[in-house]
Amino acid sequence: MAARPPRSLATEGIVLRRRPSGEADATLVLLTPGEGRLDAVARGVRKPQARLRGHIEPVTRSRFLIARGRGRDVVAQAVTLDAYLRLKTSLQALAAAIYCCELAERLSAVHAPQHELYALLTDTLAALDAGANPEGSARYFELHLLAVSGYELQVVACAACGADLPEAEAFFAAGAGGILCRGCRADTPGRLLSVRAQKVLRFARRVTVAEFAALRVPPETAAEVRGALAEALRAVVDVEPRSGTFFESVSRP
Repeated sequence: MAARPPRSLATEGIVLRRRPSGEADATLVLLTPGEGRLDAVARGVRKPQARLRGHIEPVTRSRFLIARGRGRDVVAQAVTLDAYLRLKTSLQALAAAIYCCELAERLSAVHAPQHELYALLTDTLAALDAGANPEGSARYFELHLLAVSGYELQVVACAACGADLPEAEAFFAAGAGGILCRGCRADTPGRLLSVRAQKVLRFARRVTVAEFAALRVPPETAAEVRGALAEALRAVVDVEPRSGTFFESVSRP
């Protein structure tokens, strides 16, 4: 006889998004390490006196007890682990955090372990909360999100043939999965990347988010890196992240 699925789930999770449901309820989109992305209803939390209200705000990491039924999952308990209050005092940092949460929602799997993605998001939010540069943090998150989601960009060797790349301006093709050597370029659409932009991407691969966000990158190089990662994300995400436009608008002078 097949075992019945557990009737409750105790897990920590990050609230990626919250949307109204009915007159007083809200549906939460959560990212959890062991269960991946899941939706859960929080009953009555839009009432001013709701007990759970402060624990289920977007961009909040909480401990949840979720009741599982035949219909929708329901939040039975929630206790805040980290509200990331400092990042929420900065419009640019908050915009970066919301953008990272939206990307995590779009590329996470439902009801499947997401330990690497969860660790990446918690590290990025913690760095933003500690005052890390929002634009650098977002670029780091984009690059590593692609990697943990199975779309790692090749920036050290040719994405097509694996040949070592010389220290020279190179051709980046998002559709091919990274940088292509001169022999593999053919008619592949893409863009040229300067040596400095390539070094920035390689540096991001081997350091922490806080270390990368502390890197001072010239504006023209930052624009190259931003454009390359945006193209790579467009190659795997069907819809342009809505929060990305707002984040870029508050990041530009």
